Amino acid sequence: MDAGTLCEPIALDPASSVRVERVVRPRESAVPTPFPHFHEPAELIWFNRADGEVTTEYGVFPIQAGTLLFLPSMTTHDFRLAAGATDWVLVHLDPSVGAGDSAFAPSILAIPRWHRPPDDARERLTMAFEWLVSLAARPERSGDVLALTRLLLKELPLPDPAADMTAAGLALHRLRPALDLVAEVTDRPVMIEDAAARCHLSPTYFSRAFSKQFGVGFSEYARQYRLRAAARSLTTGGSRVSEIAYSNGFLNPSHFSSAFQKRFGVSPSQFRKAYQTRR
Repeated sequence: MDAGTLCEPIALDPASSVRVERVVRPRESAVPTPFPHFHEPAELIWFNRADGEVTTEYGVFPIQAGTLLFLPSMTTHDFRLAAGATDWVLVHLDPSVGAGDSAFAPSILAIPRWHRPPDDARERLTMAFEWLVSLAARPERSGDVLALTRLLLKELPLPDPAADMTAAGLALHRLRPALDLVAEVTDRPVMIEDAAARCHLSPTYFSRAFSKQFGVGFSEYARQYRLRAAARSLTTGGSRVSEIAYSNGFLNPSHFSSAFQKRFGVSPSQFRKAYQTRR
């Protein structure tokens, strides 16, 4: 891992678990300053125009026009692109984006993948990502944004289970069962002993390894995951705040409201009202 690696915070729309951004640099742009970083959301990127490479803990991926790239959650990476004009669509997505879709293989989000589709597919993907950008500008279409993102993820070739991985990649892969457990168990806090057992590690070793790889302790990661899940429930259903609190594993509505206010800056009711107003 490069020195000076940063954990970059990324705010996602809790209703869709997806954030879409078009990144454009003008023709006179200089070579970007190196910025190795990682973040909890995974990334799906369609490069319309670019030249260079993306370095990751799993290896180096060449970048040029018509490249589709996926980087899993918490993957250390750095875009090292040439000077000049660039244009790409960057999609940040929650690792739970495939939840509820029986046709969505969890392995799709497990390791990075690089894909250079043939010319006819490139035109189709360019149009699809343009459509995604347009949908993302309309809050009332958040469900369509999520559905289209899932379809675009399926454009990537499935990972090769026999592919070599670096030591860092193996470490992250070994901890993946703990992340899956957090996604599966939302009605109560996941005990670190259970997460460690899922990874076939001792609790002490698991705790150190998780903090080293993710930059945050397991319990705090799990708590933040449940808060994001609660935020999605506030925007996608009519359940009472107290019901959402209990269904997401909080001791009582008061505890939930306090944690939610600290995380999102507003109360659960204000959060729901603000989202409904946007629609």
